[in-house]
Amino acid sequence: MNEHREPPSLYARIHLGRGGFTLHLQMLLKQPGVVALYGPSGCGKTTFLRCLAGLEREAEGHVQVGSRCWLDTARGVFEPPHRREVGVVFQDTRLFPHLDVEENLRFGARQRNLDLPPERFRETVTLFDLEKLLRRRPATLSGGEKQRVAIARALLCGPRLLLLDEPLSAVDPGRKSEILPYLERLFHQVMIPVVFVSHDWQDVLRLSSQVYIMEQGHLRRHGRTLELQYETGDYRLNALEARVHGWSAEDRLLQLWIGEDLIRVPAQRPPEARHMRLLVNPLEIAVSRTPVTHSSILNVLRCRLTALHPLEDGKAALDLEGSGWKLQAVITQASTRRLELEPGVELYALIKSVLVDHAEL
Repeated sequence: MNEHREPPSLYARIHLGRGGFTLHLQMLLKQPGVVALYGPSGCGKTTFLRCLAGLEREAEGHVQVGSRCWLDTARGVFEPPHRREVGVVFQDTRLFPHLDVEENLRFGARQRNLDLPPERFRETVTLFDLEKLLRRRPATLSGGEKQRVAIARALLCGPRLLLLDEPLSAVDPGRKSEILPYLERLFHQVMIPVVFVSHDWQDVLRLSSQVYIMEQGHLRRHGRTLELQYETGDYRLNALEARVHGWSAEDRLLQLWIGEDLIRVPAQRPPEARHMRLLVNPLEIAVSRTPVTHSSILNVLRCRLTALHPLEDGKAALDLEGSGWKLQAVITQASTRRLELEPGVELYALIKSVLVDHAEL
């Protein structure tokens, strides 16, 4: 019996040769979600996005979003950019300087002769907190505000695919922390495939469910982001999947399961979601060879040291494995010697602070 199957949310197989550079990459998303393209500058990330958008006419291969085929070189199919129903946000935002924010937001839908229901416009404006910016011109906006406008404009075009090219690289660290919550909220709500380019592994951990790690135009590794989070040697952030157990109104603490261990995180209200992503700075994890009881640290988890990596500046990264979870801690090499640490020893991880995904609280 032939079983009916829905087409993949996104399937792309791209080959493009240009001078001495060759891009060859295949991507498959079986359902809507957020995938990151990660790698150093010049590895082909932005070029791949341009191929998906139809901006590289010489690209060969196959691109399909849902049941819509946009590129099939073997059959001579090439849909031009304006017929691909794709939203693209580049690093420089490309807002029209002579239009105010509301006019910029409505421009894409108007160009495509799309009906833009008032309720949908209001919801998008609210999602990105743009109510107070609608009458302002782009020249008066901060980098973070421009990015929010550009992403909202792309969404109001009703795309089947959303492409973001380094959405956080053009803003300074302060503005970056301003825009991250909006992206996290968007990525939890959007029901289309989203591909975003980044060279910052922290952004990949915070925002994506899958990651494609690129190198010189080719795929090096791909898979679930949390499973590959220690592939790059970036020791600045841990990400964990957690399940909600409960919330204490008296203590304003959220109880979460990570694997088989229960941790507590400050929260002003109970979350709507039952699953969420936690972010832990490796520098916010201390370790002990013995149980710690009389301490202000709420989360003390038993674990095993599986590997030790010497770092620069007299520090060391510790790979810790607990009951259904993994973390990396960064401590001084002096502490590793004092505690006589080596792979296989039993430890207690003292987690001093945890950041909960903004979209969930």
